[in-house]
Amino acid sequence: MPAPAKRLPEWDRVLSAAAHLQRIFPDAVLVGGTAAALAAHHRVSADADHVLIDLRRRFDRVLAQLESVAGWRTARVQRPVQILGRLDGIETGVRQLIRDAPLETQKTAYRGLSITVPTDAEMLRIKAVLILKRNATRDYLDFVALQNRLGEAAVTEAMRSFDQLYPQPGGESALQQLLAQLAGPRPYDLEETRLSEYKRLAPRWHDWNVVRAACVRGAVMLFDRLAPGPTPNDRLRSKNSR
Repeated sequence: MPAPAKRLPEWDRVLSAAAHLQRIFPDAVLVGGTAAALAAHHRVSADADHVLIDLRRRFDRVLAQLESVAGWRTARVQRPVQILGRLDGIETGVRQLIRDAPLETQKTAYRGLSITVPTDAEMLRIKAVLILKRNATRDYLDFVALQNRLGEAAVTEAMRSFDQLYPQPGGESALQQLLAQLAGPRPYDLEETRLSEYKRLAPRWHDWNVVRAACVRGAVMLFDRLAPGPTPNDRLRSKNSR
């Protein structure tokens, strides 16, 4: 069983701080690597990022409320979309939700704590859009772990609304761009990421070739089921023909 199922004091502290933040702001949703780890049970995380749907509107009130809390220290502010700091010693972020539609959420229980997180399908979509925006190794790791947990049918349904939820400025298909990146994953930080030492990552994902193969399988499956148009993406076609 991957690390999050074990009793790890540092992991407990991260989740305790996340639950504390949500007692202050009950409408906050835990996202990022910590939420992905809770969903897929494949690693741990050292920080807690939350989103609010209306941080832009009430930024000053949220900041003032945080700064009145014992255990909070503000580190950096980007008005009106981001507040970074430490809560109970854990790096904590509060950010504006980047899309118009609210997240699909659920409550998860961890050792007596109740934390609001995205549904597993929503978490997959969040990691998919982070692949597009950030292209970090951890985003591919989280995506394939969630893909493995959900299975093909649920992944297909989760990604069916991806273009609608994340429209691109130039009108391009976010899903098609995602498929291209999954078909040939090249995260910017792969060379400096030691998978065998990364945040208690489950052993099955220690080999990048295994991760890459899972990305390609996901790309081909989603292309076959969802991609519009009669002509396959060249990279997908070459991967699928091997």
